[in-house]
Amino acid sequence: MIKDYVKLFLFLSSYTPLFLILILTKYSLTILIVLGLVSLISNLYLVYIIRLSVKMEGRYIKEIKKIEFNSEKFIEYIVAYIVPFLGFNLGKWQEVLALGILFGLIGFIYIRSEMIYMNPMLNLFGYELYKVETDKKSFMVISKTKKENKEEIKSKKIYFLLNDVGVNVKND
Repeated sequence: MIKDYVKLFLFLSSYTPLFLILILTKYSLTILIVLGLVSLISNLYLVYIIRLSVKMEGRYIKEIKKIEFNSEKFIEYIVAYIVPFLGFNLGKWQEVLALGILFGLIGFIYIRSEMIYMNPMLNLFGYELYKVETDKKSFMVISKTKKENKEEIKSKKIYFLLNDVGVNVKND
């Protein structure tokens, strides 16, 4: 299973679009260096985690009853988490502190609630998000399978990163 520090990197990678906007709109050398490095390192780690997942023991889930396309949830993520950050003035220490507190709170919730699949960078890398249901449980699957071919997930191995999050990245 994924450790909390890995979830932290996944959380940070999910904010790459915000970091790019902040670099462009609130430009300073410090912001460029810090946010640029955080984005680069966290996205490299995201790619590493996905590649690592296929080395884990995957399994076929034969009892799948329903597969629901869930990639539209990324829009909710952007509206709920990114838009509020855009009004901050990074020239005032009070607003930087308030931004840090808000960012920390969202990060805590993200990590504790195992929302690693809620990452717009996955969508930019060509992954889709599906909710899969069996008689016994439901879980999220991150997959390169396109919406119109979602039934193909039934014939592929799923590599579980967490109890309720699996990756389905290669054909078997």
